[in-house]
Amino acid sequence: MRDEKAEAKDRAWAAEKAAPYIHARLAPIANRVEIELPDTSTIDGIKDAMAAITKAVAAGKVAPSEAQGVVSILEAQRKAIETGEILERLEALETSVNG
Repeated sequence: MRDEKAEAKDRAWAAEKAAPYIHARLAPIANRVEIELPDTSTIDGIKDAMAAITKAVAAGKVAPSEAQGVVSILEAQRKAIETGEILERLEALETSVNG
């Protein structure tokens, strides 16, 4: 690329290949997403919220990449609810076995 004795097309090729490593790319700007969602404190509420997000994406109100961020938050909420429910069931089983 900097070899002045090299052919111009070779230097241009080298510059093109080196450009992504030399010139930083701008980070994407996160957009704020506003979607009316139902109560997400239950599994059924999370299912309804997922359906609302899918409809918003299908209608073009929200970009798929933006919806993906909201879905990941809902997935974390779902895991927390399920973990709490499993813990309650385990404690009930232990209580019934231990009398």
